[in-house]
Amino acid sequence: MSEDINEYGSDLLDDMDEDAPVNRLDNSHPDGADTIVSPRAVRERPGRLTTEGKITLHTRQAHKLFYGRRADKVKKVFPVVGLVRFASNVGSIWAASEADDPYADLALIDIEHEFEDAEKVLAQYAKTMDDLLANDVDGINVSVMHSAKPVVLDLQFFSPWSYQGARLLAKYDKLVLKCLTAKHVGLMFDEDWERVVVRSGTRIRAMFQRSQFWRATGVTRNDIAANNKVAQRAEEIYAKHLQQMLVMPDDVLRGEKRARMAPKVKLEQPLEQHA
Repeated sequence: MSEDINEYGSDLLDDMDEDAPVNRLDNSHPDGADTIVSPRAVRERPGRLTTEGKITLHTRQAHKLFYGRRADKVKKVFPVVGLVRFASNVGSIWAASEADDPYADLALIDIEHEFEDAEKVLAQYAKTMDDLLANDVDGINVSVMHSAKPVVLDLQFFSPWSYQGARLLAKYDKLVLKCLTAKHVGLMFDEDWERVVVRSGTRIRAMFQRSQFWRATGVTRNDIAANNKVAQRAEEIYAKHLQQMLVMPDDVLRGEKRARMAPKVKLEQPLEQHA
């Protein structure tokens, strides 16, 4: 053991010496790695991290909310932002928030509010339906419906908010199954269906729709403070298309108020290429 310490001890002491001159070993070992390891081992870093998941949907209502709907001007059909487009939008918003775009922070705050509202509504209706189906229907024990062929869809998102949206959609799918069961056995009427299924779906759509209230302008808080051309252009864009985004609270503008789930601001991006 003492021989090992003597063999490597001098290198370790040199590394700890703040006044020691920089040598080739410093450059050959990235991240200040201990010179006890080979330079090649240090340079072989882990690749980019990815997260993958799946969601299983049983109902057409949830399936439609997954993909959304495109607009049709001829038929006067309005577009519906589904989970897929929401995930794309909120991924861009997340990256802009990381780059210190206050409009992106405001968008995340709005999305968070809509998420909390939708989550409360879903939880309330889920409890109502559980209580309704808990008792036997005239002595008949009824199981909750399920699809004979559910759809399994892949999830691979950049932003955590995309997965939160998927969570809501999964809860909505289960709620619709309970409502379909109650309607099938005569415990739910059309007005109840409108109140429970339609309203809860509307709350999820409202969350997804909020991701449309942001534009990629490249603006930062420093730009706004300097009132430079980038900031002026961003203000013009929002004034023309999204008036509601111009109401910027001072605490959001200063970066003091952000969504509870928001990225850390990175004012300077590293020059190295990430795997």
